[in-house]
Amino acid sequence: MDDLVVAIFLLDLAGLLLLLFLSTRRRKEWTRFRQTVLHRLRSPLDLLTFRESRRVVRAKGNRWPAVLIGLAYALASMLIGYMLEIFPSSSLGFFWMVLPSGRPSWDYPALLIAGPNEVISLPFLPTLTMVVVAIGVALGGGVALASLRDLIRDRRIASPTQMAISSSAGIAPAVTGLATLGACCCVACATAGGVAVVAAASGTSYSNLLANNWYLDAFQIAVVWFSLLIQERNLRRAATECPTPVPRNARTYASVALRVGLLIAGITWSLAMFVEWGSTNPLTATAPIWYHWIFEHQLLSVVAVMAALFPKEFASLVRASFGHLTGLPWRVGLIAAGLTWGTWVPPALTRLGLGCFLNELLGYLGAPTTLGAIPPDAPLGAALVFHWAIQHLLLASFALALAAAPQHTTAALLWSVGQEKAPSAKGRGAAVNNPTVYPSS
Repeated sequence: MDDLVVAIFLLDLAGLLLLLFLSTRRRKEWTRFRQTVLHRLRSPLDLLTFRESRRVVRAKGNRWPAVLIGLAYALASMLIGYMLEIFPSSSLGFFWMVLPSGRPSWDYPALLIAGPNEVISLPFLPTLTMVVVAIGVALGGGVALASLRDLIRDRRIASPTQMAISSSAGIAPAVTGLATLGACCCVACATAGGVAVVAAASGTSYSNLLANNWYLDAFQIAVVWFSLLIQERNLRRAATECPTPVPRNARTYASVALRVGLLIAGITWSLAMFVEWGSTNPLTATAPIWYHWIFEHQLLSVVAVMAALFPKEFASLVRASFGHLTGLPWRVGLIAAGLTWGTWVPPALTRLGLGCFLNELLGYLGAPTTLGAIPPDAPLGAALVFHWAIQHLLLASFALALAAAPQHTTAALLWSVGQEKAPSAKGRGAAVNNPTVYPSS
């Protein structure tokens, strides 16, 4: 009897130990799986959240310059955007009030603060945009100043060979950061710079676009985010992977002009689609209108922006995929969008809401509708010329050239980065994440 009890006890103990072993093993497997997933997600998340840029700005000696840049930008935005007005003298005392509602709805609730010599109005969405953009400008400006300081210091102590590599490695984030300072501005500055162009491209009125200023707010945030993303990539690039200074010749200048034109055309033309949504309800839009938005607006714009911002990666992707069956849908889509946006469509398609460059040109010249003529959305001027030359012809021509001759078209993008071939898979895999080390404080 005692032997039976001992045997049962030993079996129970063995079973308990087995359960503990399986539980521990399962927990270790789950921990290993979780660590693997987090490791794979950490790199893109760090890139999207600008980890290297934040680390540079947090370093000793870099914080206060970045803070001052952000505050200066916010103050300038408030002054130029008439959110802060200063009067020589006033009999008003200090008071403040909250405006709970009004039109447009995204500007409310708004805060109004008045003092003896100043009035501050803080509408909701413009104020939120100003804060977000000021943080981005501070981050970009802080990294730019730190990079320029390191670049000057390295040039003093480095040999000629090391100086060439250091200049290539350090100037990219510096230039990108300084460009971020001018990447966007307040609503009043955007009014002078580009509202007329977007209004002409989208068919809406100048005053209606100013009243619907959330488009401009979204535009500012998108531009700053893209600028910081490029800056983050430049910080992560190893010095040995940075190209030597590109040659100064006509081919390089043409490539730079192409990338700048594609970037401006892509951003403004993509933004114009959202402006069109203000007059055309997407939920009730017809299939041709959706074709216009998806292919002629976004496909052409996204391809142009990606080609301008990431020429090496874009060229490598295009050359690897367009020669295979997987790239055929993209080539067909680019050809269709390029033809229906940059050439001419018959009258049957113009009655459905489509229109090309030649259709608008015929409409401006007074041709009959039987030829497919449609009136342009704006009178002849700088905005309409920009719409025709940059948003119509440049985007459509680039799409058609990319679909027909991807090798030669992407080579034109690579001239501006000092190479005519896309980086190989072996070269991309050998890239080392070796940014400049800034000690945290």
